[in-house]
Order: sequence, then C-alpha cells, then structure tokens
Amino acid sequence: MSNFSNDIAIDGIISDVADMNDMDVVKALNDANLSKVSRFVGDNKNGANIMGYARDVLADQMYDDWLSMPGPCG
Repeated sequence: MSNFSNDIAIDGIISDVADMNDMDVVKALNDANLSKVSRFVGDNKNGANIMGYARDVLADQMYDDWLSMPGPCG
C-alpha cells in the first residue's frame, strides 16, 4: 500500500541512484546484491543492460535499508 512518506522515500532513492555513476552503483551494492548482479544474464525489463539491472537492485537495497531504519518512536 502506498503512502506519502513511502512515495517520497522511493522518489528520493530513484533520484539518488539515477545521479550515481556506474562505479558508484557497483560500490554501493552489498555483497549479496553484488553477487546477484554478477549472475545477471538479461531479463524482460532490462534486456542485457547489466547496469540498468544493478541500478534496480541498488534501489531495492536502499529502500529495504530505509524500511529497516527505526522511526522516531522506536
């Protein structure tokens, strides 16, 4: 379900990832996601564009990290 704060977070993450160069994207991936990207062989969304896939994976990773942060009430 969408809500205002989630929408703002997602928009910010997408913007941040879009502003990163390819090397910054790769450096920001955690070990598990770097391994996942290294096994990419293409898909319907990104075709054979591994960096497009890496950016999608990084955006998901950053969103998961954002969700894991404690809120102001704990």
